[in-house]
Amino acid sequence: MDRLFENAATHRGVSGTRGWVVAPLHGLNDPAAPQGRYILVAHDLTPADTAALDLDRVAGFCTASGGPTSHTVQVAHGLGIPAVVAAGTTVLELPAGTVCALDGDAGLLHAGLYGPDLQKAIAREDAMAERARVRREAAQAAGPAPGGVVLSTTFVKPAQAAELTRSAAAGIGLLATELLFLGREHEITDEDAHYRAYLDLARAVRGAEITVRTLDIGGDKPVPALNLPKEDNSFLGVRGIRLALRRPDTLLIPQLRALYRAAADGARLRIMFPMVTTVEEFTQAAAVAEKICRELAAPRIPLGVMVEVPACALAVDRFVEDVDFLSVGTNDLTQYLLAASRTNPALARDIDPLHVAVNRTVAHVADTAGPAGVPVSACGGLAASPVGAAVLASLGVNSLTVTLPAIPAVHEALSRLDDDSRQSIRHEALTTGGTRHLTEHVTTLLGL
Repeated sequence: MDRLFENAATHRGVSGTRGWVVAPLHGLNDPAAPQGRYILVAHDLTPADTAALDLDRVAGFCTASGGPTSHTVQVAHGLGIPAVVAAGTTVLELPAGTVCALDGDAGLLHAGLYGPDLQKAIAREDAMAERARVRREAAQAAGPAPGGVVLSTTFVKPAQAAELTRSAAAGIGLLATELLFLGREHEITDEDAHYRAYLDLARAVRGAEITVRTLDIGGDKPVPALNLPKEDNSFLGVRGIRLALRRPDTLLIPQLRALYRAAADGARLRIMFPMVTTVEEFTQAAAVAEKICRELAAPRIPLGVMVEVPACALAVDRFVEDVDFLSVGTNDLTQYLLAASRTNPALARDIDPLHVAVNRTVAHVADTAGPAGVPVSACGGLAASPVGAAVLASLGVNSLTVTLPAIPAVHEALSRLDDDSRQSIRHEALTTGGTRHLTEHVTTLLGL
């Protein structure tokens, strides 16, 4: 009999990573797990756990805890595996080997499938795989995204480099550098290790532009090797650029030196600083970068900031005088605007990435940066959703950083936008907002 486990945020349309998969269920570190593919069930997974999953065996995962926009979910999405999070502790009681269907789109785990129900689930999996194939081929044939919106991709594993060159992506719009060192965090302060990683990646993507986010450590991405003090609220603590500026000799300077060395050897790079709150934080980091650039006689690299702290978004008019580009980090911006932790399952129902306040903030950033000639990109789970991508483009965002598996569906949505639909979507986003309302409006308008 089909037993249903629901993501706490399903009614918001926020469901973790997308997709549908049918497989037996097994727990984390289950010695009985088969060599074939299965759905992993666990209390929670860290971003490091997720990035280390063997994708030849793990088809998807379901966790009792977590949040729908956590970094764990973003890593899973980047790997192209569906997931359901915050399903509750009863999911841990399911016996190993239970045949399940995991619906990442709706945030549901159907457990105990057999007979006609199982056959229907398998048929749906096959149909979704075929639709994804058709979309992927259409996006590849069409080339760059229409409507002047540039599509780039996020990056999780070096093995994805070849796939990127076959996609409609113009390059890597977000290289989360801390993820390059998962499992070998002792190298995170090693300049040569960074240099080799960036140069190898640049060669693997055949010269495509790479936007490198400097180390964003903290929040739900701790690095034990750094011996950071425990914080009561790490998301509001010493993370991102705050940490880098406090430890320039071990974090900021080695990484920047490695980046400029790679640029001198032919890598096409942009540098993006995370969790920036004040203009002074950016100018301080930029001064370090420019000094290193002169010392190494390296080419100039464009410098930008992540707009994910409300203070940065509201004072963006001060930033556009100094930065080369801006990138809206929709997951953290939503978390801070709505005062709802992205990793707290009890708040999963309260996280709405298309809340009218989020939409108005994104529009303010784009409307301010545009006249100043500063391009604005957006990344996060919202950009990887066809509806979210359509909304962001209608709000004035110039480029979207999308996980590789999501590029075909986002490309299709953007291809259906015209001036009239953009105006309609923008009006609804800025007046009513909300994922449920905008999903209905955009899907009807664009025929998605």
